[in-house]
Amino acid sequence: MVRGTSRAIAGTIAGLTIPTELRDRKCYRWAVVGMLWCVCLLNYADRQAIFSVFTPLAREFHLSDLQLSVIAASFMWVYAASGPFAGWVSDRVSRKAVILCALAFWSVATGMTAFATGYRSLVAFRALGGLGEAFYFPAAMSLLGDFHGPATRSRAMSIHQSSVYVGSIAGATLAAAIAERSGWRPGFLAFGAGGLALCGALSLMLREPVRTATVSQDTPGDAGIGRAI
Repeated sequence: MVRGTSRAIAGTIAGLTIPTELRDRKCYRWAVVGMLWCVCLLNYADRQAIFSVFTPLAREFHLSDLQLSVIAASFMWVYAASGPFAGWVSDRVSRKAVILCALAFWSVATGMTAFATGYRSLVAFRALGGLGEAFYFPAAMSLLGDFHGPATRSRAMSIHQSSVYVGSIAGATLAAAIAERSGWRPGFLAFGAGGLALCGALSLMLREPVRTATVSQDTPGDAGIGRAI
């Protein structure tokens, strides 16, 4: 009894409160990777979709090459400018909440792109998409770091990173395929609806772990798994 209490206190002091349910269900840490993989796939699919429909956009709205470049750049300018603030927020509030709010926000912005009426609205919707997506990576990397210790962290992050390339390919390909059959607008509605559906599912499945400042040397496979909230 005393020994168990001492070990619990030592774990708390170390900043690693690892409950029995997560220690016994190690597969959940990989489920987290899978869930975030899907979010990151949409993150990149949504941002790449616009490039596949530049030709119909230019034709419909009489856009110049310069205007198309501004539409493309508006996303990245806002994304880059928002990044440091997104990291600051992710350090102070629930990472789960940041991820879900970001996913919902950029999904709505992506869906609203289907209702664009010209150059200005396209720039605005792309900029809003960049704002939402900027909040995903800081929160996701922090979350993965808490669910995975030194024995699995690199593997988890490399698997998560593969969604960047799958999403880039899928977004460009699907947007082009849908545009060829039904016009450029339905693709953005589909991506937006998919993101909102995923957001609803993850609100029930994704857990927020306790933030960990140190790593246990005794349980390298479990280090970084925090108490789920």
